[in-house]
Amino acid sequence: MNSFDNTRRHDLQCEISFDLVMEDDMDFIEGVFRVNQGEWQVLIASKRPLQKTEVQNIEIRSTEWPNGIAGLDIIVPLSFNLNKQSLKEVMSEWLGVKIWDEVDGPDSMQLR
Repeated sequence: MNSFDNTRRHDLQCEISFDLVMEDDMDFIEGVFRVNQGEWQVLIASKRPLQKTEVQNIEIRSTEWPNGIAGLDIIVPLSFNLNKQSLKEVMSEWLGVKIWDEVDGPDSMQLR
């Protein structure tokens, strides 16, 4: 279970900002997101190829940084095509939202 009310909330305003120049298939993505003008949260998604065992399914964990900033840690299988669109789809399913507005948000490294 995640820290969000996981009922379908398609009417929410969701914003996302990517810290990196996005490509068609990435090993690592970092950025920020927020729901309904709430607090910005840090987003980290990766394939984590250095893990001892590869994940078989997408794993999503709610996290909190030492300074109290919340966020999501998303781990995908090595075979997963990790890009802007696929990450938005994963987050949409997790958060129960439909549309993401890409905005210029705060830098995730400074936020955390």
